[in-house]
Amino acid sequence: MEFSQYTNIVAIGFLVWLVIAPRTRSPRYGELLLAYMTALLLSLIGTSELMMVKPSAFFFTVGGVLAFCYILARRAIRISIRK
Repeated sequence: MEFSQYTNIVAIGFLVWLVIAPRTRSPRYGELLLAYMTALLLSLIGTSELMMVKPSAFFFTVGGVLAFCYILARRAIRISIRK
C-alpha cells in the first residue's frame, strides 16, 4: 500500500475537514474546537480498524488530522508587522 496512491484522498479529506472546522471569531470557539477534535479522534480510531478493508477512509481521516494541525498552527502562530 503506497501513500502516493492516496494523496488525492488525503487532499480531499484536508479540504472537507477544513470546511467543517470552527471559525475563530465564534464566541463558542473552545467548545466547538473540542467537539471537532473529538469527532476527528473517533473517526481516526474507527477508520484505523477498517484500514485493511477500506484504506481510503483512513487516508481521508489523515487529511483531517493534517487540517487539525493546520488549524492549531494558524491559531498559535501570529505574524505581525510593526512600522
